[in-house]
Parts: sequence; C-alpha cells; structure tokens
Amino acid sequence: MLALSLRTRFCAALLALAPVVAWAGEPAPPLMLQSLKSTGSKGGTFSLAAQKGKVVLVDFWASWCGPCRKSLPALDQLQARYKAQGLVVVGVSLDDDVANAANFLDRVPVSFTILTDTSGASAEAYHVVAMPTSFIVDTEGRIVARFEGGEHMAAVEATIQGLFKGTKLNPQTDVRVAGGLQATGNLKAWRRGHLADPFMALDGDPLTQLLQEHIYASKEASSGNGGAAGGGCGCN
Repeated sequence: MLALSLRTRFCAALLALAPVVAWAGEPAPPLMLQSLKSTGSKGGTFSLAAQKGKVVLVDFWASWCGPCRKSLPALDQLQARYKAQGLVVVGVSLDDDVANAANFLDRVPVSFTILTDTSGASAEAYHVVAMPTSFIVDTEGRIVARFEGGEHMAAVEATIQGLFKGTKLNPQTDVRVAGGLQATGNLKAWRRGHLADPFMALDGDPLTQLLQEHIYASKEASSGNGGAAGGGCGCN
C-alpha cells in the first residue's frame, strides 16, 4: 500500500511538471501578450481569457514563413466575414526580432490584432510543431480544432461556421502535417536558425523574392524526400 501511494504521488508530481499541451477538446492555454498592431488602437496587452463568449482563431506565424504570406491575408478575409458574428482573429508573431514582423506587415498588411512573442513560450504551451499553425477556440475557451500548414482555409471556415450554427464538430476536424515535416525534440518550428534556409527571408525586390522562393521550394522538394531533412523548415 505504501509503495502504491509513493508511486501515485510520484506520477502526480510528474504530471504537475509536464507542460500544458493544446489538444482539441481541452481548455486553451493562457495567452496574454503585447500587441504589435491592433485594429483601431496603438496596441496594448491582449488576453485570451477576456475573449470568453467569442470564437477566437489564434494563428502562430513568423515573417520568414513562406506560406504565412498567403495564410495571413486569408485569415484577414475570415475576420471581415465573421467579425459581426463574434469571430476574433489574432496572430502571434514568433519572430525573435520584432522589427522583422513589423516589416513583414508593411508588405502584407492585415486588419486583425497581431501579438508578438519573441521567447516562443506561447508556442511551447500550444505545442506548435509546424509553421503556421492555427487554433480555433470556442466561446467557452476550449480548443475545438488545430490546423497546421496554412493551406486549409476551407476547413477552417467550415469549422467557424459550424460553431456559429451550433453544429456538432467532427472529432477528426484537426489537420496535421506529415510527421516528417514536424519539428520534434530540441528543434522548434518557429526558430528560423534551426529550420529555415536563408532564402526564406524573401528579401529584396519582388523579382528577387520570387526567384528565391522558387529556388528554395525546388531545393526542399528534391532533398530529404520532402521531409524535415530537406532544404529548410518543411512548411512549403
């Protein structure tokens, strides 16, 4: 009996030390970050807890992430279509240099709130393993779906519509990238130095950016069988 009690207490201690991982059906981890830009304001602190009663889409992105250049404008359109029904879209920039995120937004402007997390702590809490990753949080603060890769806007919109209509969501709503494209272990999906090729900076004039993106995509597709061992982050 004593051995069982010690084992139980030991397991409980391990659980207490374990990081909070965001999975569908569970309460969303706390999110309180500084706004980089916010519609109609000069910024401030955003709290996910204060959004209870609304449907919230939390999108983790970075300025060097090629797919984010397409997914952020698509999310901006979702915000415009469903804002009146109570949708709140918030982007979390994981750039370690805030200036990079600000420069990105100058080229790819959006109207929804952008937060900045240079530490990556929020991404750790949400167990982000691919860039970009979006989470949909219901009116009670529970995660109902996660979408990795930025290429599933039709499914994202269908999930949002379902929440507003009160439709029971399919447990298989989540969209995950292939295991070989996920950052695991000590590698973090938002750490460009680990996972991204310098080409993904997409700097320079539009023609140079287009050429760099083409070279990077071709390089990644032809190496490492298209997996994380390829040319960069695996998010193309």
